[in-house]
Amino acid sequence: MTRQEIIEKTNAFLVDEYEKDPALLTPDARFREDLDLNSLDYMDLMVTIKRVFDIMPAPAEMNLVVTLGDFYDFIERKLSEPKANE
Repeated sequence: MTRQEIIEKTNAFLVDEYEKDPALLTPDARFREDLDLNSLDYMDLMVTIKRVFDIMPAPAEMNLVVTLGDFYDFIERKLSEPKANE
């Protein structure tokens, strides 16, 4: 999956499922402060990541994601890692 595809899929679910304004979805947008995602949203986000990208991040990993750009980087990095059963 390309970075552009990651960006498009991420932005699509943030708009559709979290009702975020597309104009706010910039790489420097902060999840908590700018996008107003709370800890419950983070739990939902982990389920969404599993469904959309087939990745199950650890909560500690998600604590390191501050901006949307961090999120794109995180997904890109996780997708490039070999799966445990490969």
